[in-house]
Amino acid sequence: MSEIPRSCRAAVLVKYGAPLELQEVPVPEVEPEGLLVRTEMAGVCGTDVHIWKGHLTAHLPAILGHETIGRIVALGSAIRQDATGAPLAQGDRVIWTHVSCGKCFWCRLAGQGNICPHRRMYAYSSCEQPPYLLGGFAEYVYVLPGAGVVRIPDGVTNEEVVGACCALRSVVRGFERLGGLDTESSVVVQGSGPVGLYAALVARVRGAGEVIVVGAPARRLGLATRWGADRVISIEEIPDAAERAALVRSLTGGRGPDVVVECSGAPTAFSEGLEMIRPGGRYLMFGPVGGPPTTVNTPLIVRKDLVIVASSSAEVPSYVKAVQLVSHQRDRYPLGEIVSSVYALEDADDALQAMARQEAIKAVIVPR
Repeated sequence: MSEIPRSCRAAVLVKYGAPLELQEVPVPEVEPEGLLVRTEMAGVCGTDVHIWKGHLTAHLPAILGHETIGRIVALGSAIRQDATGAPLAQGDRVIWTHVSCGKCFWCRLAGQGNICPHRRMYAYSSCEQPPYLLGGFAEYVYVLPGAGVVRIPDGVTNEEVVGACCALRSVVRGFERLGGLDTESSVVVQGSGPVGLYAALVARVRGAGEVIVVGAPARRLGLATRWGADRVISIEEIPDAAERAALVRSLTGGRGPDVVVECSGAPTAFSEGLEMIRPGGRYLMFGPVGGPPTTVNTPLIVRKDLVIVASSSAEVPSYVKAVQLVSHQRDRYPLGEIVSSVYALEDADDALQAMARQEAIKAVIVPR
């Protein structure tokens, strides 16, 4: 293993909406329960785009990126196993969780560390304060003490597993909250970004009888089909929401789908989903993470007797299950095709732009 440098390059967000600056950032000493990893791949998430634009706030200057695969270069003296009990060693590839406090009501009693008010999250911290490297758009990342660490199995590629860092683990948790699917279940996924694509995949793997994806552009819808969707509906070809809802109902016995999964974050998506879902159906929400409040037709929710389930982020069990899903399904579905664009660290701005304009399915950064 090469000697650990005293500093490394990072693409730093200094001002919202401005180009990232390539800076030298200190590499911290590793605490007994911490890890230092060299970045193998950092996915660009929609959340990164929201932070970059100022729709979500971080402590600037900050290093974006929380969908990171790293190779261990230094283990703290108290770290010997990952979250599953598998041994860890220098050179292993890993992913890791945000860090909840473990002491509050949500952590100890509610079992919802994902909404811990004291949670430390990657991509939001100032890189001018120790431990500096808390974002994936850098050559190295510091894995905080208390993070759940999951070793990536040999043979699974970075491209296949990058979604387990964020979108896939979130979808896995959401479907667990939603409850069971069976071969009689019809599922409509709103949105064909990474979250929507993984929602279609998980719906198929969990046994849904019919999976329909509503979204755009065509490149993303094509991948949805390769990942198991039975039917795709392009919002570019059918721009009218009422017409799309009518088509969905006609494809699902005239009643509407049993389950609608909102993954787009579009302000109008929730209302459209309420119109298409069958009475007595279930609505799973991932999409909205920022922006203005949305007007909701609450009488329609009551008249239809709907179950509304929301899911935000995830904890380590969902990361583990996401990695396992990739390992088990990689020979059946082309999971690596989620990565459509690869950028060097100095081109991080281009990666953000590609995701913002939906030119990429998933843009990733690979430091050279």
